[in-house]
Amino acid sequence: MGPVLLLFLGLVASPEVLDRVAVSIGTQVITESQIIEEIKLNSFIANEPPNFSNASKRAAADLLIDQKLVRKEMEMGHYPAAVPAEAAAIVANLLKTRAKDKADFDNQLKAANITLAELEDHLLWGLTLSHFIDLRFRPAVQVNNRDITKYYQEKIVPAATGGHTPTLDDVRARIEDTLRAERSDAELEAWLKDTRSRTQIQYQKEVFGEQPPK
Repeated sequence: MGPVLLLFLGLVASPEVLDRVAVSIGTQVITESQIIEEIKLNSFIANEPPNFSNASKRAAADLLIDQKLVRKEMEMGHYPAAVPAEAAAIVANLLKTRAKDKADFDNQLKAANITLAELEDHLLWGLTLSHFIDLRFRPAVQVNNRDITKYYQEKIVPAATGGHTPTLDDVRARIEDTLRAERSDAELEAWLKDTRSRTQIQYQKEVFGEQPPK
C-alpha cells in the first residue's frame, strides 16, 4: 500500500469534522463552532442551560455579526480595549456567588464545556463593547430635565412600594444615567442597522436548518 493511499485512508478514518462556515461578512467569516461557543458562554453567564436550536444559533450568529462590525469600527477609530483585570473581577464575582470554591467553579466550567480563558475573553469583549458605546455614542446623547421628570412620573412613581416614593432629587442621577444608557444603545442599534445595510452578509442556510435555494 503506497504512502498516498495510506494518507488518504488516514484522512477518511479521522473522527474530526471540518468546521464549516456559517456566515460570510464581506471578506470575513463566522464558523459554526464559533456560534456554538457563543451560545455556551452566554448561557453560562446567564446561568441557564444552553439552547442549540436553529433559532438560537441564528440569534447567536447575529450577535457575532454585530461584533465583527464593531471590531472593524474600533480598529479604524483606534478605540481602546478593556483591561483583563476588569474581566477577572467579574469572574471572581461569579465564583463568589455561584460556586462553593474554585474547584466547584472549575467543575461548572467543565460541565459547560468551556474554559476559564474562553470565559475571560468573552467577558473582556463585553466590557470593551461597553466602553466603545460610551465613547462612540454616549457623548452625543442629550437628556434634559423634562426627560428626567417624565421618566420619574411614568416609571419610578408607579413602581414605588411600601408606601415610600423617592423624591425626584433622590433618583435624578440614576434616571439620567438610565436614559443615557438606553439612548446610547438605541444609537448603537441604528448604527448597526445602517452598517449592516452597507455590508454584504450571507448566511449558509443549512447551518440554521433552512433549505438552500435550488
